[in-house]
Amino acid sequence: MNYYKGAVPGSDNFIYFKSEVKLRESDVVVLEDKRYFIERMDNGLLILQRVGSIISVSV
Repeated sequence: MNYYKGAVPGSDNFIYFKSEVKLRESDVVVLEDKRYFIERMDNGLLILQRVGSIISVSV
């Protein structure tokens, strides 16, 4: 299990969550009804951008 701490620019709050897979930059994280794009990872802190909706996903 991997534990993460994320921050959304312009917000003073942190988001704490765990994941069964290791996350990388450019991944999309879905937490409850909110979606976040991992803009960058900075010393263990994920810098997140809020995403409105996802049209398609390719691997």
